[in-house]
Amino acid sequence: MAQSHEIDVLVIGSGPTGLTAANLLADAGLQVALVEKNPGSGDEPRAISATDETLRVMAHLGIMDELGPQMLMDTGARYFGLGGKVIADVRPGNPRLGQPGKSQFDQPILEGLLYEAATLRQNLALHYATSATRIEQHDDHVIVHAIRTGAATSGFNGAKAGDTGQDPYAAAQGGETALEFKAKWVLACDGGKSFTRRELGIGLQGSTQTERWIVVDLLDVPGNPEPFASFHCNGQRPAVVVPGVGGRRRYEFMLFDHEDGEQMSSPASITKLISGFQDTSVVTIRRAAVYTAHQRIAERYREGRVLLAGDAAHLMPPFAGQGLNAGIRDAAAISWRLAAVITGEAAESIIDDYESERRPHAAEMVKLSKRIGWVVMNTNPLITRIRDAVVIGTRIIPPLNRWLTGMRFLKQPHYTTGTVIAPLAGVPHLAQDFAGRMLPQPEVNANGAITKLDDLLSEGWNTIEVAAGHQLVFTSQDGSTVTATDTSRAFDAATGTVLLIRPDYYVAGIAPSKDRDKLLGELSAKATVLAGFGTARQGTRG
Repeated sequence: MAQSHEIDVLVIGSGPTGLTAANLLADAGLQVALVEKNPGSGDEPRAISATDETLRVMAHLGIMDELGPQMLMDTGARYFGLGGKVIADVRPGNPRLGQPGKSQFDQPILEGLLYEAATLRQNLALHYATSATRIEQHDDHVIVHAIRTGAATSGFNGAKAGDTGQDPYAAAQGGETALEFKAKWVLACDGGKSFTRRELGIGLQGSTQTERWIVVDLLDVPGNPEPFASFHCNGQRPAVVVPGVGGRRRYEFMLFDHEDGEQMSSPASITKLISGFQDTSVVTIRRAAVYTAHQRIAERYREGRVLLAGDAAHLMPPFAGQGLNAGIRDAAAISWRLAAVITGEAAESIIDDYESERRPHAAEMVKLSKRIGWVVMNTNPLITRIRDAVVIGTRIIPPLNRWLTGMRFLKQPHYTTGTVIAPLAGVPHLAQDFAGRMLPQPEVNANGAITKLDDLLSEGWNTIEVAAGHQLVFTSQDGSTVTATDTSRAFDAATGTVLLIRPDYYVAGIAPSKDRDKLLGELSAKATVLAGFGTARQGTRG
């Protein structure tokens, strides 16, 4: 007979997206379980770029103090054209979310820290070496059948596995045990080859690029890294070089049709590829792998009470550095909604807003990654010359050049449908842009102390009234208030208004201060807790 577990939410997959979601759901007070087929968190350096939005979530989970020193913060990108000539330097514009716009990280370290955070949450049960095998949908719950190989284990930190000789991707040993999870909802974060997506019959839309790339990760690289990734769009063998801290560096080289992937992954071939960039005699090859990127997105993100997130929902080339970041956005966007529905603070219809918000933006990031890849990978002599001339030519058109060099083509989410409403009448024109975007996070002065804005936000929903004299009045869901001074003047355009802030820090709406109750009422049909905003929570679990 199968071992039975009854929880609020089951998360399938313990990559960065799954672990982030599991931690956020546990922090919302839910009973959460996570199943992962591997015996430990990952030790492969896959994703490498993190946006300010991702780091804001990591700060919320309490791991930035450990993660930050392991990152190369505030990086840009440098593009080299034909003949090695620099054609563009790009860097994110002024950060507005309290973290650098773009930074380089090491995925095993991030994943390991998220794993360790998960082990500290008492209402989060980890089931490693456990594979989901079948999903049964019911009206008010889901049954997920799974098989555990070997003894029950909560896993281990793959980033530290080398110290113990463990291999997170080795097959678990021992007999098999049947498990059965009864959950109100299931969140599938089980990667590009998602079992859940196949089990539910959800197809992928899009294509697979024809070009193969070899990714080489190095250790023990001497010297101090420069704060930018370099894209060598040389028209011969395109290459990308991404620096890291602690002697880490990544090289990516495009392979040609006639080249054998296994042969090109040999030490001799790797040495030949890298020797044009640096001395290879002092470095250690950490990993070399050949991949072909996909440009695909799931037909839908929901089937009954099962939802997709991360690579299970979308696959994109690496050139825009958005794959992992899109997954973290998914985790943040769905976690608060599931918590709200389960605790009786929102109608179930709010779950469908997850797809209506996240799928269009993910599709946009897939297209952007494909476009950047076309620029990088092109080897046609005529097209590459035209490309270089066009990019350099933007320098004589300042607005276009700022759009390019400030990475404004990398659009942050701006939701106009979903759990958002249009600005109410009377909101100043410049202030209307707050609606549907993530709330800025400047430093503010609260009671004479400088602090980050997020430190003044309570769990759940909040309002921020922007009053005269650069004053910000924060009101939490339970009615407590605190006042701070906006010393950065990030909210000056919104003076005389009130912003409604969702649990994921997105601005759900904005109205003149006198219309706060009307603003709350506009969304209370979906987020029922807003009908009693400003009073103690009285949600019921359902």
